[in-house]
Amino acid sequence: MSNMNSSDDDDDSSFDELMAFWKEQSTDSGEEEVDELVLIPDGDEEFEDHAPPRRRHRQRPEEAAPSPSSGAGADPAPEGGIRILPADFRFPQVKSGTRTPDRFASVRRLEKPVQLHVPDFVDSRIGLALQACPHAADAVEAMAHAERELMAWGTPGRMRPVLLVGPPGSGKSTVARHYHEALGYRVQKQNVAGMADALSLVGTHQTYGDSKPSIVTEAIAQSGMANVCMIMDEVEKAPRESRNGTVQDALLQFLDQGEARAFRDVYLNTSVDVSHVRWVLTANDLNMVTAPLRSRCTVVHVPAPTVEHVPALAWNIIREIEVERNLQPGWFDLSGYEMTKLQEVFTGDMRMLRRCVEVVLREQVRHWARA
Repeated sequence: MSNMNSSDDDDDSSFDELMAFWKEQSTDSGEEEVDELVLIPDGDEEFEDHAPPRRRHRQRPEEAAPSPSSGAGADPAPEGGIRILPADFRFPQVKSGTRTPDRFASVRRLEKPVQLHVPDFVDSRIGLALQACPHAADAVEAMAHAERELMAWGTPGRMRPVLLVGPPGSGKSTVARHYHEALGYRVQKQNVAGMADALSLVGTHQTYGDSKPSIVTEAIAQSGMANVCMIMDEVEKAPRESRNGTVQDALLQFLDQGEARAFRDVYLNTSVDVSHVRWVLTANDLNMVTAPLRSRCTVVHVPAPTVEHVPALAWNIIREIEVERNLQPGWFDLSGYEMTKLQEVFTGDMRMLRRCVEVVLREQVRHWARA
């Protein structure tokens, strides 16, 4: 297996191999090139005559378990839900007929309790995440600690923050997203490298022209879920100096249960209980993460996937593309030869693998258009 930190030249040669393979197949077919590619979603009657013969759906092992998109059948745990804001807190009322925008529209629903999500079929859903990311079993198990406690004790526990460390392209944020979506949690991903300071986390004072609540408070409000998952990607790339505080320092209060119960949102000027939020941080270099932040997390090393993981990863990428394109599950298929080619050009980088899978599927669509 090639080193996952291969140069762009290696990536280009991988694509050259794939494209040469497809060009050779196209030449063998003796058919004319088609410039326009048409991807036909299910149920589009206008293009019904051009649709390729529907492929027979080959059931894969993970389909025997409940679908992650089903929302995991959450129970309306604790009766009445979880109150995030103080019981006596009320947002200012918006006068009817006024053109003034509602400054609290993104968080107004927090006046009422929100749901504490409790997943069902826990073992099956953890299995889904393991099948989607077989190279990151340790990461899955670290995130599953709270669910294991649920099975053992019968009551939901709080997930200890997890810090996933691994080389670029190893799928750190992908495994975090797959796990929580499989268990039915809502997920919000934030690229920390793009955060100039801590104001996004703590909220900005209403005297600022672009003031707004904390992104954590907004995530709870928008999801209606007290234990929403926050994925903070590339946390080590956050600026180290800022007059408004650094991101790594600001995260400390969210990762400590005691402080998180009384987090003060600067915009709302009141305490907010964010202690149920599930935190997953990712980093390429552990040495760039501050010691206080590391001490609050379970640190898990995520290795680069190997060639043996390609089939599971490729199928998972295909399923994602089917969802993105609004296609039926099983719309695309891979032949043994296509899978072998993907394994041959795999460099250990999941981003590169997705690009290669997209090349394969694009060529399948081209052949459909000729049929």
